[in-house]
Formats: sequence, C-alpha cells, structure tokens
Amino acid sequence: AYAIGWLASDAPARLLLVGAGALPPLMALLHAGSEDGNGKAALAIGELAKDAATRALLVTASVLPLLVELLRAGSEGDKVIVMAAIGELAKDARTCALIVAAGALPPFAEVLHADTEDAKASVASLLVGLATEMQLEISALQTERDALA
Repeated sequence: AYAIGWLASDAPARLLLVGAGALPPLMALLHAGSEDGNGKAALAIGELAKDAATRALLVTASVLPLLVELLRAGSEGDKVIVMAAIGELAKDARTCALIVAAGALPPFAEVLHADTEDAKASVASLLVGLATEMQLEISALQTERDALA
C-alpha cells in the first residue's frame, strides 16, 4: 500500500496503477487490514483520488463505505488519513452525496466532539468542502431552472 501511495503521487502513474490492479488489494487492506495497513491503504486511495478519472473508478469500486467504516473504528491517526482521502474524493456534488449516503456524517460529528485537534481541523475542512460542492450543484440547478423559466 505504501508503494502504491508513493507511486500514485505521480499523476500519469495513477491510471496505470488502477489499470494494473491496485484497487483490490487496497480495498482488502481497508476491509481487513492491520492498523498500519489501513492507514497506508487510505493514504494510497487519497493519492489515487487526486485525478478525476481514478477518483471516478474509486467511487465505482465502492471504496466509500470502507473508508467510512475505518473512520468509525480506526485509530486516531487513521481517522486523519481517512478524512484526507474522503476529502480528495469529495470533488463533485455526486460524490459528495455518495459520501453522505455512505453514512459519513455521524462519524464526522463524533470526531468534532472527541478527537485530536488535527482530526477536528481535518473534518472541519472536509465539511466545508462538502458544503461548497453541494452549494455549487444547487447554484447550477437554480441557473438551469431560471434559464428554462
């Protein structure tokens, strides 16, 4: 997972990594990995999500429920990494809606009330990003509605 994350920091390599089969082992680590493996897998997913094409593939592969589960049950360090990965995925309104549908809001609220300052800052930034993307979608829909009127 560490090697995939490191290689995924290079934009042209992201699609090659996904095409070469990087997602299934990362998802397996998120599902049943060790604490160390979970964090590294989430970090790699965050790196892969920096590209629109690989971001769409990650969402299609149903990585969001696994990240949300890790957010619920993971270590404090894992939570910060998972929130960063979710933040990379939250770049469009559709994915933001899927993040909410995956049940991410209750764990976000728990982090705001109980975890470290780093975790609180990460979730606050993520919530601002979610709200911004959703507001942009609402604005676009209102513009379309006004154009049709």
